[in-house]
Amino acid sequence: MKINVGDLRKHPGAEEQFEFVLQEVPAISEFSFVEPIKVKGKITNTGNVLELNVNLKTSALTTCSRCLDEVKVPVEITFAEEYCHASDCLQKQGLDDSAVIVFDSDFIDITEAVQENLILSLPMRTLCEPDCPGFCPQCGRNLKEGTCECHKDNVDPRLAVLAKLKK
Repeated sequence: MKINVGDLRKHPGAEEQFEFVLQEVPAISEFSFVEPIKVKGKITNTGNVLELNVNLKTSALTTCSRCLDEVKVPVEITFAEEYCHASDCLQKQGLDDSAVIVFDSDFIDITEAVQENLILSLPMRTLCEPDCPGFCPQCGRNLKEGTCECHKDNVDPRLAVLAKLKK
């Protein structure tokens, strides 16, 4: 995903709209993407840097963290990045180099920024429903399919003395 910014760099205050669709996206961790990734945004010449604003939409499949059922997760994120041409960064004083991505041609490749922000937006744990009961820790039955016959009053023998106090 390369954007030509050769003319944009010459005109402070100018902005350019862009739109990409990534059809084939490799799986990331336990997420596989079931819809193309739609990338839409604009890049603005602020005079000091080129400011990139991106909106990203897609859907991914993963498994529920409790019952291992398949879950479709909608993903919609917005992020911003700042880019500075190598020759411009040397001339500008007071520019925070750690917050700016430096490039050295007339094109900006936003692939890495899109991938990083997509990975950061994916949830660490996904649930099929907020109150998913998961599996029984003793017999392994999926509790969404019904209750099991396991004895639920297993008390840690070290805490059995406390149970006597309750009686």
